[in-house]
Amino acid sequence: MEILTRRLLAVVLLAYAPAARAATVITLVPNGLVDVRTGKGDWRPVGEAETVTAGQTVRTHRNATAELRFSDGSRIQLQSYAIFAIDKTDRQETGFSLKMGKLKAAFAGLLSSKISIHTPTAVCAVRGTVFELGVENKNTEVTMAEGVLEVKDDKGHQAVVTSEETMKVGVDGMEKPRMLRLNDNRALPAVRPYAVHQEMARAATRTMLEDVRNRELKANEAQLGKNVVDAFGRRVRLEEYVLRPDANSFELLFLNSRQGSFNWGHYLETFAAPIPNDLSQIPAIVASGIMAPNQPSNWLKSIEFYATNTLDAEKELFSYGDPVQINFAGFGKGVLWYPSSIVETQTLYGPGVPNGQRVQFQQLTDYNQSNPGLFTWIQYVQAGSPAADNLQPMFAAVMDPAQTDPTNALSPAKGGNVFLLNLPVYNNTNTTFSFPNGPSKTDLLASTTYADGSTLSVEKFLLDDAGKILSLNPSGGGVFSQSGSYNLEFKIDSSLFQGRSIDVLLAPSIIQQTGQAASTPDKL
Repeated sequence: MEILTRRLLAVVLLAYAPAARAATVITLVPNGLVDVRTGKGDWRPVGEAETVTAGQTVRTHRNATAELRFSDGSRIQLQSYAIFAIDKTDRQETGFSLKMGKLKAAFAGLLSSKISIHTPTAVCAVRGTVFELGVENKNTEVTMAEGVLEVKDDKGHQAVVTSEETMKVGVDGMEKPRMLRLNDNRALPAVRPYAVHQEMARAATRTMLEDVRNRELKANEAQLGKNVVDAFGRRVRLEEYVLRPDANSFELLFLNSRQGSFNWGHYLETFAAPIPNDLSQIPAIVASGIMAPNQPSNWLKSIEFYATNTLDAEKELFSYGDPVQINFAGFGKGVLWYPSSIVETQTLYGPGVPNGQRVQFQQLTDYNQSNPGLFTWIQYVQAGSPAADNLQPMFAAVMDPAQTDPTNALSPAKGGNVFLLNLPVYNNTNTTFSFPNGPSKTDLLASTTYADGSTLSVEKFLLDDAGKILSLNPSGGGVFSQSGSYNLEFKIDSSLFQGRSIDVLLAPSIIQQTGQAASTPDKL
């Protein structure tokens, strides 16, 4: 996995036609006294389930409810004394109006990427959500159970409301979203275990969306949004933002909405000194601190790759020590600048992970710290029972970078420069690599089985917007080079994720679109 994340750095810093969507079919199921009218015609009672279309309005009476069922599995439940209009149901957009009363809704991703609900004071754009919406005396109240909802008022303000938040929009504008208490009866029972057992993942998702909520209001924010298809033929609404948390770092934030799921992640690089506004200069700064002949004026300090389905998460963290001069004569090089230490840590999070989070793999590398004049590195893996956290060394060695003939690296008797350390080593962790779509395609699957029986697999794809897996150069060598737009997808599975997957997709091309758009560090 650590190799895949290294390669992500190179891919991210390099340079859909939308799928046809069937018209929405809506079935009205009455419960009690429910009326329907077309246009401004007369109301008529509905006694059994029937199909409703654009231009019709539904009204519920005392002690009556009505359910609107959609062809993709989405549902809206109208409470008593509600008036709800179906405004538009074409192939491009589905729009509704809640004129009074309350509703509860559960929208799937395919439909929700093009759906909005109007109230007298607000417009709610759905991104795949379970929520409650109410209108009383022209005041709107939104309460989220899970998912994401964009809310705009008639004064041009907007906010992003996420899981277990509530907010009000009145004639004078919107209030700031606030969290629901766990004992609030509007918090769905299915959400409560999520809130109790996944506080860390929930907080991370909330923090991310809070950032988006603030930054979406900035006209100069670098952002990208498009509909694409992933490697499994599923339509994805991809949103990306290039953010500047501070002068020394940049962050690529990516949000994926699919039917029935919401995944997101970020890629964050931090440097020792301020970086330029033009992010195309970043690869040169990275290279200046690794195997470089001259002392660097700036260098990479850390890389963080984080991906989550809002319940489970996987994080790769790389930390780099300050560059030092090292004699690489054993590699046919001279004295070059290289990080004094590198720490790679892979952590899993989720309700199925022991204690909620656990380091699965860690590699520690240093020069001249553990052993004078030598590189020392130790790889640690989980080796305990599935219910325990038991990190043990899998590989431990030292290397002399100045020793000649590294071709027989692990054989000092033949002049190799790697010497195994005399440590108890657990070698019953097995990693395999395969090419599910053939060796000529940019589809790599890495699967690891750990000593405690837990597993982790990461499949990585390079795709066009229509979901076609791209090819390596026909000249061979396992090289990919393509100009223009392409997408990178990570599908992450683990036995600790209880049957769930993390599937994130990002478009590296947004890095090239930043210009001055991400020129000012955010000050929130």
